[in-house]
Amino acid sequence: MIHFSSKNIVKLNGIYIFEENKGKGIATQALINLCALLKQVNVDLIFVQTRLDNNAVVHLFDKTGFKLIGTNYHNVEQKDNWVACCNLNKIITDERNIAAQIYDGFIALDGERISDLKEQHKSGNLILQKVKKENKKEN
Repeated sequence: MIHFSSKNIVKLNGIYIFEENKGKGIATQALINLCALLKQVNVDLIFVQTRLDNNAVVHLFDKTGFKLIGTNYHNVEQKDNWVACCNLNKIITDERNIAAQIYDGFIALDGERISDLKEQHKSGNLILQKVKKENKKEN
């Protein structure tokens, strides 16, 4: 689903690929094509979000020109999410301020903090890692 926050700012909600189609480049090509189409109609910024532990989608963002700019808390899932932005035309330079207007609870992060969080999530969900550590302490 595509939400136009304004004439030139878009928020994408949902990039879903069925299990049997994963790893075939479908999401990558779809996102590349969508970005090209939105650029043609003068969209400047595209925002997306995903769970912190969704490494496949973070990799998709990296491959398709989106950069992680911060996090926000997802009330339904009760988890923190990455917020990423693709600046199509490099005209707007305050992506983080705009993200704060679009996403409740947005927290802007610098490159070092983003790298740290990405590294922590490469091996899976931080919550699961904490549970495993707590279980080891009890045993």
